[in-house]
Amino acid sequence: MAESAERVPEDSATYREFARLYDAARRLRPTGTDRWNGELYATSGLGGFDQRTGAIGVHEPILREGLSQTPDRRRQAHALTTVLHRATQAGMDLDAPHEPNAVRTNHSLGITEGVAAVRAADDFINFSELAGYEGLAFDGQQHTGAHAATTNLIAQATGPRVDRSELIDRLSEGPAALHFDRLAEGVVRNRLEEVAPAEGADRRALRAELIGAMLHPRWEELARRSPEAGRQVAEEIGRALNSKVDEIRQRAPHKAQEPASDGVRQQAVEPTPVRESKAPVGGSKPSEVPVARFLNDVAPAAGATGKRPSLGDGSRAAAARATAPVRGTPAPGLHPPGGSGRD
Repeated sequence: MAESAERVPEDSATYREFARLYDAARRLRPTGTDRWNGELYATSGLGGFDQRTGAIGVHEPILREGLSQTPDRRRQAHALTTVLHRATQAGMDLDAPHEPNAVRTNHSLGITEGVAAVRAADDFINFSELAGYEGLAFDGQQHTGAHAATTNLIAQATGPRVDRSELIDRLSEGPAALHFDRLAEGVVRNRLEEVAPAEGADRRALRAELIGAMLHPRWEELARRSPEAGRQVAEEIGRALNSKVDEIRQRAPHKAQEPASDGVRQQAVEPTPVRESKAPVGGSKPSEVPVARFLNDVAPAAGATGKRPSLGDGSRAAAARATAPVRGTPAPGLHPPGGSGRD
């Protein structure tokens, strides 16, 4: 049975509370993008953020009961987690049209689900207190394979030069097509900095090799899978990524040790640029992915970025001028490929 959706009236208490929480979530991790179009739907299924229209759908029991003065604290926690998840997705663009390392396949949509889930878990306590829902506990049973795989990949990319908080901030800003590139830059800075070329085409090519190791074919399905499935994918990505890091180190110029006040500094001997590998490990390089395949069923990002969101300034005034609520009418595309977690 197809998922049905009922438009939530903008003058209802449920809508006003969702909008208040949505704005609070955006203040917690501000971004320059707001793609929510002001439409909120109570859905029979999981719901999600509609990448084409900008509408948001939330599972009806979670929306109606979680955002009311209900004694069900677990459902309230679930509702707040869902708001964080939706706000994260709406707060980032999809594409980066001029970036050579942009990944325009459903791998990116899959990891975007994971990034939103990681952000929701990390920010839950601060968000619940900011929103006036003190004392709630995050429900880890909501975790999916996308959360598990993304958590592990973030751990592989963090270290002394780029820590976890900084990386989650950058990922939450988007765009979705650059998630893998930003993770790859974390790997470069934390694990390869002493052998990596400076900023430019050679460093970008180095990141492209690392991205290839992260493009597991199961990314798209992980939002519908268990944490165990996500951990299995993460282990396979980890092996491919470690192998690629070792390969890059082995072909790097020989390093001679030079004493330094802060320990041992590596100085290159006969430096040569690191060139892009012809055979990526773990998947296709972004440059080999046809743009036409970018996130199936999603409008081209070139059009999306050129279209100003109706509520891009954070105001809800545009919603008041929207057409009258349509009850019982399915909202198109509210369940994007890969799902949106266990709402």
